[in-house]
Formats: sequence, structure tokens, C-alpha cells
Amino acid sequence: MRAVNLVPIDTRGRQTRLSASPRMLAAIGALALILVGAALYVSAANTVSTNKRELARVTAGAVSWTAAANTYASFVGAVRDHAQELADIRQLATSRFPWSGLLGQISRLMPPAAALSSLQASTASTTDPSPAAQLIGCAASQSAISQTMVQLQRIDGVSAVTLASSSDAGVSTPGAADQGSAGSCPFPVQFQLSLTFAASSAADAADAASASGASSAPAAAGSGTGASVTGAAQ
Repeated sequence: MRAVNLVPIDTRGRQTRLSASPRMLAAIGALALILVGAALYVSAANTVSTNKRELARVTAGAVSWTAAANTYASFVGAVRDHAQELADIRQLATSRFPWSGLLGQISRLMPPAAALSSLQASTASTTDPSPAAQLIGCAASQSAISQTMVQLQRIDGVSAVTLASSSDAGVSTPGAADQGSAGSCPFPVQFQLSLTFAASSAADAADAASASGASSAPAAAGSGTGASVTGAAQ
């Protein structure tokens, strides 16, 4: 068979050419931009959704941990209160001084030629870190006062014995004669002494004073911030 060309003779040999007009190029570029923008939007939307799910998961975890912590809040408060109570007890035990044991030592160490009419004592404080005691009494002579100071120096924990004043009964000296006469001391020479305890050994001195025989003390002073005893101790 013989092939038959159905294309008209006047159109044969013409080449088909695409139009490259500016409008076509602009349309193609706009379409490409739209496709890129759509791809970027989808990617950003997926990232936002992922971040939201992660944030929701973290928030739920934080809420659950907060609820769990709140269940232990009462136990934490109880432990904190218990620790504060222990600290208060330690502070009270550290500042406590058994003055009755101290009086027992004083009563045994006082020489026969001297006597006490009153005693005022105070425990350690923030302003004065060492316990101290003020003794008022009388003695047969100045040498008896010196012997009294030597004897009182033997008290456990005492770092210094200081003579504040001394005078004969016939001489009026503020702080010594008047206070001594009020205690009805049997000796003519009135004196006032100060006992100072070492801050580092105050607790050890307290234990030693208690162990040395507090039952023989003529009077007992409490363990508060201060104590006072009045009466002749010989």
C-alpha cells in the first residue's frame, strides 16, 4: 500500500514554534513562587504543630510534678520545723549553766574567815559570751579576802576572780559596805568579787560543777538568763 499524507500542501514544511512572550514567562515564574511558598508554609505548619505537641507534653509533665511535690509539702514543713526545734534545744543546752553546782563548789571553797551575803549570776548572751557571777560578802581581814580569791580561782571553768571593792564596816563605800551590811555578814571587812568564766570552757565547767556535788549547795539558782542568791555562806 502507498502512504497518503493528509497534511495540506501549503502547510507542509512549516516548523512549530513556542511563544516566549513576557506574559508567559511571568506566569511561569508566579506559578513557581506559589509552589515554593506552599511548600514552605506546609513545612512551617508542621513545625508549629510539633512544637505545640511538645509544649503540651512538657506542660502536662510540669503539672504532674508540681502535684507530686505538693503532696510532700507537709512532710518538708514538718522536717524543717523539727530541725528548727533541734537547733533551739541545742542553743538552750549550750547556754544552760547549773548554778546550783557552782554554789556547791563555792560553799566548800570559802575559807572560815569569810562569808557571802549575796550572789548574782547571769548566763552567756549575745553581748556577753561568758557566764559571770557577782559575789558580795565579808571577811575578817584583807588577807582573808585574798585567801577567798585564791580559793574561788579553783572553781572549775573560772578564768578570773576580780576584786571590785573592799572596805571596813566603819567606812561607807557605795556598792560594798551598804550591800554587805544588808546581808548581815558576821565579819567587819566588806567586799565585792566578780567571777568570770572562760567562754570556750563554759560548757565543760557546767558539767564539772554539776558532777562536783550540787546537793551540798546552800541554795539553788535556776538555769535561766540570771540567778540571785542572798544569805550568808561560810
